[in-house]
Amino acid sequence: MQNGTVFPPSPGIRATALALAVDAVTAEVVTALRDAGIRPLLLKGPSIAGWLYGDGAARPYGDSDLLVSPGSYRPAENALRALGFRPLGYLSQGHVDSQAWLRHSDNASVDLHRSLVGVCASPDVLWEELARETETLRVGGIDVEVLGMPGRALHLALHAAQHGVDHERPLQDLGRAVRAVDEQVWREASELARRVDALAAFAAGLRLDDPAGRRLVERLQLPADRPPLVVLRAGPEVRAAITLERLASEGPLRARARLLFGALFPSPGYMRKWASGRSWPWARALLQGGLGLWLAYIWRLIWILVRLPRAIVAVRRARRGQNSHAG
Repeated sequence: MQNGTVFPPSPGIRATALALAVDAVTAEVVTALRDAGIRPLLLKGPSIAGWLYGDGAARPYGDSDLLVSPGSYRPAENALRALGFRPLGYLSQGHVDSQAWLRHSDNASVDLHRSLVGVCASPDVLWEELARETETLRVGGIDVEVLGMPGRALHLALHAAQHGVDHERPLQDLGRAVRAVDEQVWREASELARRVDALAAFAAGLRLDDPAGRRLVERLQLPADRPPLVVLRAGPEVRAAITLERLASEGPLRARARLLFGALFPSPGYMRKWASGRSWPWARALLQGGLGLWLAYIWRLIWILVRLPRAIVAVRRARRGQNSHAG
């Protein structure tokens, strides 16, 4: 306060306050999962902040990302419900890799993972590989398990590939890791990527950090093949294109039908989050009532149709690139 004027807290103070609140939720959830006999691994968040941001730069995070074994996923969901969380809908552009959970009483958010985007191996294989080498970190007053350094490096590259060029935070995390982490760790991360069938996404993520990441790809002698789905995720964000590619290339007819229905008509909780995240001034008011929710679904269909031509072009370009490389 100066001359009676109250100044808002600095971005660093706000990031620290948010991190402390998220850490408290993480400790609460991890404790509940352990009480239910479930072993959770904490992804990103404080394990990245303490690892790569020791220079005092703010590394804000707004939710808890937890990975559990596939066999523990349903019990973990039950534990979250007992804590007051409710699902928002599946994430990862149609994958069933993770699900967002929100507690409306305090806006606490948890992303519960059974796999990672870009990993083609089964969730069981991924869990076995990542759970083999972990470290312990003090979070919210308790010790939690986090990924070992090669696992964290792998995840940073996959996360960058998942979100592409339009998201600054994953690229910033990756850039710091490429410059700060010993190359031997990246070689171990590369070998881990091979074991979980994620080399294409791993290499695509590293290539987004230009030029240091691209040089690292060359030194690690990573494959040059770039499947269309990996190209679409790493490019300018066109989520409809990712869904189109999955509809055209992956899974049996029933799985594709579920994917299409989920993209067109996601859960009400997801719709509220989707609409409130838009820059439309009327979005929040629109979602207060049942009629507003239905109008939001109609608007989402229009929103998808407007982007469909661009999505089709993006899919065709990605597939042409794969064919020319194969040729």
